Amino acid sequence: MRRRHQLSLAAALLAGLCFYATPYLALHQIRSAAAAQDAAKLAGYVDFPALRQSLKTGVRARLIGDQRNERGEPTPANVLGAAVAGALLGPMVDSLITPESLARLLQGQQPVAAVTGMAGEPPGTLQTRMAYEGADRFVFSVSKPDEEPVDLVLRRDGLLHWKLAELRLP
Repeated sequence: MRRRHQLSLAAALLAGLCFYATPYLALHQIRSAAAAQDAAKLAGYVDFPALRQSLKTGVRARLIGDQRNERGEPTPANVLGAAVAGALLGPMVDSLITPESLARLLQGQQPVAAVTGMAGEPPGTLQTRMAYEGADRFVFSVSKPDEEPVDLVLRRDGLLHWKLAELRLP
């Protein structure tokens, strides 16, 4: 009876460890596909509609900016500028966020160079950080030593699978 209990406990611990490791394994597969420039494999790990929407939302928020009027609301000029830019931003993000541009970003290229395909300076030394941000969110940060990181957010897709669903630019 005691042996069965020990085996059950070991199996539960092993299952928990495997469950915990799933985003690390998915990230390894994403980085491998990016390094091999395998766009089709990389695309399988990306929720493109969610990724594009998160990028559009983030850029719009930046365009509105921190300037506020006396009531704490964004200034009308910022809101108008964000609205005009938003009309142009949607189609641009849709066409620029591709498996190829994500592969370049994962290899350390600057965000603008990664999405435009223009050659930037060589990546050099990259700093990376990985951490859970919740039970269903995992963040992978990539940066050069003297720069703000680009955060790639993976979200759980089912029980054991993860997909890149959010991009946070510096």
